[in-house]
Amino acid sequence: MTRCLWLARTLPFPWTAGDRIYTAKLAGALGHAGAEVTFAGFAAEVPPQPMSGITWHVVPGQPRGRLPALASPMPLVAARHDVPAYRAALGELARKGPWQAVVVDQYGMGWALRHRHLFAGDPTFVFVTHDHEASVTGMQWRDATASLGKRLYLGQNYLKTRHFERWIARNSHLVTTITEADAALFAADAPAARVLTLVPGYDGTRVAARRIGPETPRAVVLFGSYRWSAKQANLRIFLDKADPILARAGIEIRVVGDMPEDFRRTLEGRYQAARFTGFVEDPAPHLAAARMAVLAEPIGGGFKMKLLEYIFNRVPVAALSACASGLPPEVQAEMLLEPELDGLLRRVQVVIDQPAQLNAWQERAFAAAADAFDWADRGRLLLEAIEERRGAPLRSAAKQTKTYSSLGQAIDTGKA
Repeated sequence: MTRCLWLARTLPFPWTAGDRIYTAKLAGALGHAGAEVTFAGFAAEVPPQPMSGITWHVVPGQPRGRLPALASPMPLVAARHDVPAYRAALGELARKGPWQAVVVDQYGMGWALRHRHLFAGDPTFVFVTHDHEASVTGMQWRDATASLGKRLYLGQNYLKTRHFERWIARNSHLVTTITEADAALFAADAPAARVLTLVPGYDGTRVAARRIGPETPRAVVLFGSYRWSAKQANLRIFLDKADPILARAGIEIRVVGDMPEDFRRTLEGRYQAARFTGFVEDPAPHLAAARMAVLAEPIGGGFKMKLLEYIFNRVPVAALSACASGLPPEVQAEMLLEPELDGLLRRVQVVIDQPAQLNAWQERAFAAAADAFDWADRGRLLLEAIEERRGAPLRSAAKQTKTYSSLGQAIDTGKA
């Protein structure tokens, strides 16, 4: 049996954010495929729940504070987690090997590769990415709405992230990405690494049928977790533009999701059409009470997992074109997509009063997505890639790289 050590910042609970969901589900899919997964991380806000094939290992201690971490040459999130307690736990776990695979989950754990000498038996080192972070931090740095002081901080963090992320990718045997667009970026960053695209699966609620009619509130819904600064910036950018326009049109904006209380109070005093609901256990009633979902996040990349919640709960989606990255073309064809926010808002105002169009979109999007998001398939592909590499050294950068789609098809990138 393939033994896998999965190194994460924290255990992925509760499932209130897309990165936690993706990590937990992918690790679970790997265990379901036949691997024996030991998942390590700092304690989460709630105890871990049992998952078949996974043993949870709580690392004692906690991340260091933000201020001391700023002095590190690593980006902030990595510097906060590279602490003596985690390094000691890493040594202890390495001695429990041999491990056939070691997963570095997200760039914040990249520092662990500096200790790869601790692992006997030449395991496969896997870099599981959630975004191309150099691109995301670059967008944050260029955000003109940020203060000068914040932009100076974001600028230095971007430079650190760009260097560090490339170093991690080049020192990994396998890089997994969440979209093909990210795969192309990592293939350029690390020509010698194998890149495997694992678009998220979906195992949540699937609403059997839904009809949107005149009785459905004239409201759009935005679901998300708004703890991360980039998510907060995206929400402010959207509301600054959309709130006066949709308020005049009599369209309510319902923002549902976890956010800091002080951030919520600031927003509530600033906007007219927006209504704010915190974290909810069951999103279904909130999705059913809106005619459309809107996804407009100019800062960030990767796959937007909330799209699957919308599609399988039969909520028509209006989104910036870039936010639909990773969805099959036949699903994107059943969404209202525009490259810019102004155009998106103009079309939302028109189509929100066209129930026949809204129902056609939600029905066809559901049908197109029905068989496209299988977690079991993702776990099998990841295990196959790990086992295929076993015993092979890091390949020379002079050799041709391949990327692997979520359907397992090899594609020559031509990078040398």
